[in-house]
Amino acid sequence: MTIDQALHTVDELCPNQIERARKIAWLDTLDRQIFRDVIARHAPDEDTLETFAGYSQDTDPDTALLAKAPYDEIYRFYLETQINLANKEIDAYNESAALYGAAWGNYAREYHRTHKSMQPAIHHDFGDARRDWGNPLKR
Repeated sequence: MTIDQALHTVDELCPNQIERARKIAWLDTLDRQIFRDVIARHAPDEDTLETFAGYSQDTDPDTALLAKAPYDEIYRFYLETQINLANKEIDAYNESAALYGAAWGNYAREYHRTHKSMQPAIHHDFGDARRDWGNPLKR
């Protein structure tokens, strides 16, 4: 999904009076969070960005957003959440925030599942402590 496609989708499904520049700033905020909290925590591969410069109203509208299909629905729900919050439409905000949260979770889980973490796994050696703890005679 591109910036323009995300804006067109949300404007079609959630008519609003929010300026285009504001919505691009929201996309920038979301993709900065995606880069920092998801992508940058994994070992890079040939398709991974090493840095993310963000978006402004001068960014090419055909620029691809970071989350790829089928997880790109995150952009629609995030923009709807921000629009509903700006319009003080609390019930609609709650619904779109729940959908956004689910979309974020789906994207993050899939990315974590399919990309190698940069942090080594932590293994704890409890020795006999776990076995002894469960035995009331050894307490």
